[in-house]
Amino acid sequence: MMSSTFVWKTSTFYSSFAVDGNLGRTLNTDGCTHTKVDDMKPWWLVDVQGTFVVHSVTITNRALVPEKLHSFVIELFSQNPEGCSGAGSAVCLNYTGAGLPPGQSTFTCDEPTRGRFFRIRKWNMKGTSDVLTLCEVQIYGTEENGCGIPHQFWRTSGARLLSQHSELINDTSLMECSMQCDRKTSCLAINVNVNSHQCELTFNGSFENTKEINPDWDYYGSDFCYSEEQNLVK
Repeated sequence: MMSSTFVWKTSTFYSSFAVDGNLGRTLNTDGCTHTKVDDMKPWWLVDVQGTFVVHSVTITNRALVPEKLHSFVIELFSQNPEGCSGAGSAVCLNYTGAGLPPGQSTFTCDEPTRGRFFRIRKWNMKGTSDVLTLCEVQIYGTEENGCGIPHQFWRTSGARLLSQHSELINDTSLMECSMQCDRKTSCLAINVNVNSHQCELTFNGSFENTKEINPDWDYYGSDFCYSEEQNLVK
């Protein structure tokens, strides 16, 4: 997702264009992201669907007006910063230089940076037409092996995440359910049925997943802020 999406005539420059595998540099024919004019705080965000330690990033810049890609910070979050405004970031790199050249540029993080939600945020805007546009973003790192820092999940009572990528486990406890998820680095959230003692592991989460109100289930995920009404599971 990104802060805004530019539409020109019949063309829409979606956020997903930056992770479609196309390394071309032409906005219209190859597909590049493009935020709206007048968006003075542009950013682009991707859920890498697991916790990774990122070492380097390669960005493919546009062939036309490449100088617009300047002054940006690359950062990672354990929580979705769009679902949790207080989510703390770990900075991979703060690029303070002039606009990048056309084509690919590779950046090495100042230090290996851990997280699940990866964001490129532009700052030092030079005017209303100083948009954020990315043709491709390639993120390099290592997936956690399940022996590192445990997942941190916040509880939402009476709710269940609906996903096509899930695994249902019967006759288990909340603790065993969370341990099962922790052993699988691609597990992103859990649903727990407080009556039937069922556990549902969610994989390959997406921003399109929906949550339903259901008094029999509790949802534990990393995309909500902690509050006094929510309980933290580690």
